[in-house]
Amino acid sequence: MRLNVADLFHYGLYFVRARLFGRRAPLVGGINITSYCNLSCAHCVYAAQPIPREHLTRAQLADMMATFRRQGVRVLFLQGGEPTLWHDGDYRFNDLVRDAKKQFSQVACVTNAILPIDNPCDLVWISVDGSPAVHDRVRGEGSYAKMAQNVATSPNPNLYANVTLSRLNIDDLEACTENILRAMPRLKAISYNFEIPYPGVEQHTLSYEQRAEAVERIIALRKKGYPILNSPSALRLMLKPGWNTTHWLISLAHPNGMIVEGCGARTIDPEICKSCGYGVMAEVQAVWRGDIRAILDSFRLFRVITG
Repeated sequence: MRLNVADLFHYGLYFVRARLFGRRAPLVGGINITSYCNLSCAHCVYAAQPIPREHLTRAQLADMMATFRRQGVRVLFLQGGEPTLWHDGDYRFNDLVRDAKKQFSQVACVTNAILPIDNPCDLVWISVDGSPAVHDRVRGEGSYAKMAQNVATSPNPNLYANVTLSRLNIDDLEACTENILRAMPRLKAISYNFEIPYPGVEQHTLSYEQRAEAVERIIALRKKGYPILNSPSALRLMLKPGWNTTHWLISLAHPNGMIVEGCGARTIDPEICKSCGYGVMAEVQAVWRGDIRAILDSFRLFRVITG
């Protein structure tokens, strides 16, 4: 996934308009295209709550993407549930990705990799929640082996690990990181997030004391040379309740057709947002706040992603 001169100009102009003139528009668009999944993970709100299982229609997706384009969004994330299960008749996920790539500079997806990773996304985030035994404890028996096999055989060159830390896997942090590098070298880098206390899974959320300890462990791994995308500044930002104050930077659509600023947690309970644990959002927030270290780290992040 490479940023061209037009993209760099767009993002530069975006921040000038936002910082100097107060323009509030999304920088990134995301669509939870389905609430169907092929796993029942211990930390997943979809598995814990009686949420209706539904796909957005092709027409709904077209309307949502048109809205994002009008807003100036150039980066689109396709999520779920498990997004690769999505279809509308014979029109399937890979067809959707190909059409989306005609409309956006970059198209990314987040997948559990239980199905083959044959999609043409510019960036594919693979959910990895521990070394083999721990990953299976979180996501179900046999899920690690299927995921690792599909990572190894994927033709897509831009695969990254997406790790969500919770009480289910926090003791496995170092082992998980080492296993990703040793057993799945196709994964180019790692991004860490913290479990968010959604209803039904809040018992797995780390306390802020546990987050603080985890942050120092991640930073220590980063100093040892592990390809970790999270910057120290952004990691430490997530240790302050209510840190996420620029929800408008992201616009997210849900399978029920609702489009909201941020992830939509505020529509469930505003208190949930105070414990936001999205690592990428913390990176954007740290840069937005003018943190010099975060700005310098952001250049490293772009080199890793586009390299």
